[in-house]
Amino acid sequence: MGDSKPPVIVAVIEDDAPSRIAMGRLLQASGFEPLLFESAEAYIEASAEAACVIVDVHLPGMSGIELQRRLHAAGPLPPVIVTTSSHQAIIKERAEQNGCAAFFWKPVDGGALTAAIASLANH
Repeated sequence: MGDSKPPVIVAVIEDDAPSRIAMGRLLQASGFEPLLFESAEAYIEASAEAACVIVDVHLPGMSGIELQRRLHAAGPLPPVIVTTSSHQAIIKERAEQNGCAAFFWKPVDGGALTAAIASLANH
């Protein structure tokens, strides 16, 4: 029996179905185990245990920034990677103020994203 580690679980919270599916495929192809959610509420309801969370800023209901804030207030949290298609500096500032581990403008560079996840999961 080898010492193969189980795949790193990554939660993806993205309301755009094609983007969510594409990100899931990218993560799976990169050796991660993606858990896909269409809203912050669905993620919270699932009580998912993830090594890393990727969240879009603009979601129906609770925003990605609000989810990040709630996770941070709840105690030790997995690293949160924030993504957005809105190129407003204030959004990046808010995400960073709430302690995001990484921030990506859309379209997200797949190689940079998977490298960030690998780096965060090893800490």
